Amino acid sequence: MHVKRVVVVADDLHSRAWVESAIGALDVAISYCPIPELGTRLENAPGDLMIVDAGRSPEEAIALAESAAAGGSEIRMLLVVEHEALGQLRLPVRCNTDFVVRGALPIEVAARVRALLWPGEEVTPDEIIRIDDLALNLATYQAHVHGEPVEFTYLEYALFSFLVTHPNRVYSREVLLSRVWDTDYFGGARTVDVHIRRIRAKLGPDVASRLETVRNVGYLWRM
Repeated sequence: MHVKRVVVVADDLHSRAWVESAIGALDVAISYCPIPELGTRLENAPGDLMIVDAGRSPEEAIALAESAAAGGSEIRMLLVVEHEALGQLRLPVRCNTDFVVRGALPIEVAARVRALLWPGEEVTPDEIIRIDDLALNLATYQAHVHGEPVEFTYLEYALFSFLVTHPNRVYSREVLLSRVWDTDYFGGARTVDVHIRRIRAKLGPDVASRLETVRNVGYLWRM
């Protein structure tokens, strides 16, 4: 699963900040689009989810979304509406759409975004670890650096995630073998070194600098 691309369609800086504060902890990359360009973005680059500041008159945004869906675009959309719009609100049937009332609690906004982006397998903020340019998703067993996926093997991911979730503590090779490979592994302890080298190479120098070797002892992840 790649980092989900969320396009926030709003002209008001306060609305943009409100949305970002609500979903910034999720495994998403946020970009912005002015409201007059909504139709073009729906047809050409809707991302994985569009959060649209629809205000008191969401009908135009809904009509544009239905038109783009009819033309073949796959649309997921979260409408931000005013209370006054609820009486006449009609969600489109050709695209996956939900709504939230402006001023809703950030936890509600995040929940609706998770339901649209990860239906049936919503990721909670405490399952995503962000450190500098690293995003580690504990729910999907995936890592991203600079927004790009890191292609770990299962054991590489298991070793790396164990160290990241137990930071600032040194673990010997023997302990890592028992915690990651389990007690039935009969290979040499140096297999840990091989996996550490591969992990560092895939992370790149900036992130890998946190994965330290403690001579004659083992490894630690430095926070």
